[in-house]
Amino acid sequence: MSPQRLAHVALLLLSLSPAVAAAQSDFAAVDEAANDAVTSGEMPGVVVLVGLGDEILLHRAYGSRRLVPEPAPMTLDTIFDIASLTKPLGTTLAVMSLVERGAIQLDAPLGRYLREFRDTRFQGVTIRRILTHSAGLLAIPPASAVAPGFPAAARAFAKIPLDYPPGAGFQYSDAGFILLAEVVRRVSGDPLDRYLDRVFFRPLGLRDTSFHPRDAVRSRVAPTEYFNGHLLQGEPHDARARALGGVAGHAGLFSTAADLARLCRMLVNEGTLDGHRYLKPETVALMWEADPDGRTMRTLGWDLSSPFSRMLAPFFPMGSVGHTGFTGTAVWIDPASHAYLIVLTNRVHPNGGGAAGIRDLRVRIAATVGTALFAATPPSASSPGAEAPAADLPAEARPLLASPGTPGRVRTGLDVVAAQNFAMFAGHSVGLVTNQTGVDAQGRRAIDLFADAPGVRLQAIFSPEHGLGGDATTDVPHGRDPATGRPIWSLYGPARRPSREMLKDVSLLVFDIQDVGVRYYTYLTTLVYVMEEAARAGIPVVVLDRPNPITGSIVEGPVMDPDLQSFTGPHTIPVRDGLTIGEFGRLVAAERKIPVSLSVIPLAGWDRRLWYDETGLPWVNPSPNIRSVTEALLYSGVGLLEATNLSVGRGTDTPFEVVGAPWIEPQGLVDAL
Repeated sequence: MSPQRLAHVALLLLSLSPAVAAAQSDFAAVDEAANDAVTSGEMPGVVVLVGLGDEILLHRAYGSRRLVPEPAPMTLDTIFDIASLTKPLGTTLAVMSLVERGAIQLDAPLGRYLREFRDTRFQGVTIRRILTHSAGLLAIPPASAVAPGFPAAARAFAKIPLDYPPGAGFQYSDAGFILLAEVVRRVSGDPLDRYLDRVFFRPLGLRDTSFHPRDAVRSRVAPTEYFNGHLLQGEPHDARARALGGVAGHAGLFSTAADLARLCRMLVNEGTLDGHRYLKPETVALMWEADPDGRTMRTLGWDLSSPFSRMLAPFFPMGSVGHTGFTGTAVWIDPASHAYLIVLTNRVHPNGGGAAGIRDLRVRIAATVGTALFAATPPSASSPGAEAPAADLPAEARPLLASPGTPGRVRTGLDVVAAQNFAMFAGHSVGLVTNQTGVDAQGRRAIDLFADAPGVRLQAIFSPEHGLGGDATTDVPHGRDPATGRPIWSLYGPARRPSREMLKDVSLLVFDIQDVGVRYYTYLTTLVYVMEEAARAGIPVVVLDRPNPITGSIVEGPVMDPDLQSFTGPHTIPVRDGLTIGEFGRLVAAERKIPVSLSVIPLAGWDRRLWYDETGLPWVNPSPNIRSVTEALLYSGVGLLEATNLSVGRGTDTPFEVVGAPWIEPQGLVDAL
C-alpha cells in the first residue's frame, strides 16, 4: 500500500486511539473534513473555530491562505472576505442598535427613511420585512442601478418593480441589505463602516474587522479570484460591493475567526462583553426571534432553516441561528447553550471553484460539532461506565459533550437527521437507497420517516441484494411499496446500477443501509454504483452512517488485488475493513476520483471500539445468513472459504459457525488446526 494511501486510511481511522480525550475525539472529524477539502483541491485552506461562551474549544488552520502568485500557509489570524456574513454581523447589528435607540421602527415603511420609496406601492416594504427577506425586493440589483452610488442608487432602485407583494413570500435579497446600509447612513449620519467601527468594532477590540483592511495587514488577507487580470486581495469579491466603494450592506466586510468569535460571545452574552453593553438583552432576543408567521425561515437578519442553511441548521438545536457567505464562510450560533461555530474559507481562490466542496465541508463540520455538543447527554456520575468529564474543558462544556464508548448511547445518521425533522432535505425529491436495516432507534422505517418529513418528497426507493425485506436469495424484481405507494427499483436484478429512468425527478439520493464491515458484502458495491451513476446525473448523495458491527478498530485480512474487482470485490481494501459505510464511501470517492457531491451524516456517540451489541441499537438481520454479531464477525474470515468446495453453513441454523464437507474428517481437521 502506498504512503499516500496509508495516509488517507489513517485519516479515516483517526479516532482509533482509546486514549484520546472526549473533546479531541469528537472534533477529530473536523480535521479530516478540512484536510479532505484541501487535498481534494476544492479550496486552498480553512480556518475553523468552535466556542462555548468565553471558552474556545477548537481553533485550527488548514492548508494555504493563497496559492498564487506564490503559496502561503493558512494561519489562525488570516483575514477573510466574509461576504454575506456582512448581513448579520454588520448591517443587522447597526440596524438593531438604531432600533434600540428608537431611531428606526421595525414595522415602519422604508419610505420613512428613504424618501425615494414613499410611493404607496412600497407601503408594505418595511424594515422588518427587508431584514427577513420577505419585502418583495429583487434578489440582485442590476449593476447599472448600483454604479452611480448613493443617493442616486436609491432612485434607480425605486424604479425597479417589486418581484412579489411584500410579506407574501421569501426571496433572499442583496438589494434589501444594500438599501439598509443607506438607511443607517441617513438615520445616524455615519456611513455603515464608520457607524459599525464606532459603535461595535473598536469598543469590542476587533483588530482585523473592517470594510477596508489596512495596508499593514493586507498580507494576511486571503485573496479570492482574479478580476480583469487583477487578484482581489483586500477588495470585496462581490461586484456590487466593489461598485459601492467596498462599503455595502450585503457584502464587503473582512474579518478573522478570532474577531468573529468576540462578536459571537457578545451576542450569546445577551449583548455584553467584558463588562461593556453593546445591545440590550431584549434587543438580541428580538433579533433572534423566529418569524411569527413561519413563512420566511429567518429571524431579523439571520437564518434559521432556509434552503441556504441546510448544510448547518439540521445539526444544531431548534432556535439556533446563523448565516453563510458566498466566498465559503459560515457562522452558526446556539443562543441557549452559548455555543458557536465559525468556518472560514476562500473557496473561490484562485478561479472561482469550490461550490461542491464547500457544501460537503459545511455538512461534515456542522455534523461533527453538532454531534459533539448536542447529540447525547452523558451518563450520570452514578451510572455504570460513567467517566469523569475531560479536565481541560470548561465547566459549562461538560454537560454538552457526548461520552463516546458508552454502551447504549449511539445514534445513527438516520436518528440524527430525524431529530432535526429532516430539515436539510426540505425542498428535495429524494431517492432512498435502503432495505430492512434502514430503521431508526425506535424501529421506524427510513422510508416512512422520509415520506412523512415536512417539505420532502420521497420520489423513489432503491433496494440492494436480498430486496427491501432482506429475505430474497435470488435476483429481485422491481416493485411498489404498499405503505407509501412509491416505486421500488431493484439494484439486484438485470440492472445493478440506477438508470436514468430510475433517477427521473430525483434531486437527491440518500443511502441508508447497514453494512457488516466485510469487503465482499455487496452493499458496499451498491454504494459505489450509486455514487458513480449519481455523478453522471449530477445528483448529490447523502449517506446516513451506521456503525461497523464488528468494530471500527480492527483491520484484518489481505488487500484485494486491483484486477479482482467485481460485484463482491468493490475496492482494494482488506477483508475486514474497519470502516463505517460512510467512511468507505468517502474513501472510494477520493481514491477513484468519482466526481460526486458526497455528504456523510456521521454517527452520534459511536466509539470505534464498540461492537454492535454495545451500541444500544436494534439488531436487524442485514441478510438472510447473518443473524447476529457473531455471524457477522465469523463471515469476515469464514466467508473467504466460500470460493472453495467447502460448506460454510449457509441454509442451516448456524451459518458461518460451521465449516465442512462430506470428505472431511472433523476431528482430524480440528487437530490439524
